[in-house]
Amino acid sequence: MEERLDVMKREIDALQIAITGQRTPWYKNVSTILSVVALSFSFGTTYVSYRHTEVQDIQNMRQELRGILQRLAALPKENLDITKRYKDDPSAINLAGGFVNQENALLSKQAAEIARKLPKDKVTATEYYSIAIALQNSYNIQLEKEFLKLCIENATDFSDEIAALRLMANLEFIGGHPESGRVKYQEALNIFAKYPGYDPYTIATTDIWTELGWAGSEASLGTRSLVSQHLQNAENLLDTLAPGAGTNMLRSQVMQAKQQYTGAGAVTTVATGSQLSQVPPVAH
Repeated sequence: MEERLDVMKREIDALQIAITGQRTPWYKNVSTILSVVALSFSFGTTYVSYRHTEVQDIQNMRQELRGILQRLAALPKENLDITKRYKDDPSAINLAGGFVNQENALLSKQAAEIARKLPKDKVTATEYYSIAIALQNSYNIQLEKEFLKLCIENATDFSDEIAALRLMANLEFIGGHPESGRVKYQEALNIFAKYPGYDPYTIATTDIWTELGWAGSEASLGTRSLVSQHLQNAENLLDTLAPGAGTNMLRSQVMQAKQQYTGAGAVTTVATGSQLSQVPPVAH
């Protein structure tokens, strides 16, 4: 289709040259007028057809991407069901789990390829994040980072962006770049400067989860002083919340993290998806 448009453009240029070289004014030459009208009409219909095909291709790719993401979202549940169904047969768990992981690896790469072909405004931040999680579950860390960045760049609300920032921060810790990870965690703590207008409870609870995630990443390095600092930050934020069921749940989480991260031995966190689930969810 693009080649056809290029050919038509060259034909128009040639016709313009021919018109310029005529002694008789072009508007008095019936054959020239008909040629111009016919070529213009052909160009217009070809362009409309090209645009229609392009829109249809985008719709088809969007539909395919949604189907793949729905399947990817179901795989962790299937993996969990397998462990329950064959709890007394480790070899069956390994075999069936291997098939699930193989499917995840295949579909996550396929989703990444489709998302790359689509215009960025046709893929949501949530979809970019879902692809990143699927890639993480297949240990495709480099490609995961690429899609976390796309999630952050296309985020329109704090929930998508902070989830990607936390995950990217932990990946930096895992990859041996703790300073970069700390920068990302700090960006997560500053998220409401970019998205103002949220109530104090949402801000405090969101920051508590970020502090717990940060403490977990520091625990993986054995930096106990920083672990204690972020756990204390979480407790300080907890003290600002009014009593209630939500506050009690958060207090339990903070106490659990405190026992886990300050106990014997370093703790390796944090992952999201079907492998590990210690990343705290984003408060809404």
